[in-house]
Amino acid sequence: MKAEDVKIILVLASWSSGSTSVAGYLDKCGAYSCPPHVHTVDERTPNAYEPAEYKQVLGLCIDENTLEATPRVNAFEPFFAGWIAKQRQKAAEAGCGFIVLKHPLQSFMLPAITKIEPDCRIVVVSRPFAKIEATRARRNWAHSFGEAGARQVYGMTYTWLHENNFGYLVVPYERLRSEPELRDEMLTYLDMTPTPQQRAEADAFLK
Repeated sequence: MKAEDVKIILVLASWSSGSTSVAGYLDKCGAYSCPPHVHTVDERTPNAYEPAEYKQVLGLCIDENTLEATPRVNAFEPFFAGWIAKQRQKAAEAGCGFIVLKHPLQSFMLPAITKIEPDCRIVVVSRPFAKIEATRARRNWAHSFGEAGARQVYGMTYTWLHENNFGYLVVPYERLRSEPELRDEMLTYLDMTPTPQQRAEADAFLK
């Protein structure tokens, strides 16, 4: 497999939305999720399936608490161009035809990401605001990680996608967990064909 043939998948969602489960599911289905990953103190989701270096740079460019751009925001595009090229090579060497990227702050970087990767596929993970807020409260996280931040993240996401005529698939998290047909739809949209063993492991992971 050649690095240039590796396809990029963006999982767009706020914190506490179920996006970790979706990214992990796609990882189990054979996508390369760019380890090492960020780990959390939540025993339900110990692996965030967020590339550690990617998260670090996103956090330098967008303030996690205010969701405002920092003076370093322009550093993201050159970083991403070099970083994703390296990840493509690693994915190809691992025999993975897809890379899955997940972090809430990447919604604020869609102009730069899609400039470099114009053919990426986008999955938006949706979840009711009340459930997002309940998860934030259970984790005792800052308010930007709950409903308040979710309204900003989704507002930014949908506005940019609509203004730029960019295709995407919305996946309601609760339904994805309970409806195998929706998982089929997502995999078809992404052109992913996991092996029966990969699919079985992914389905088990989601439950």
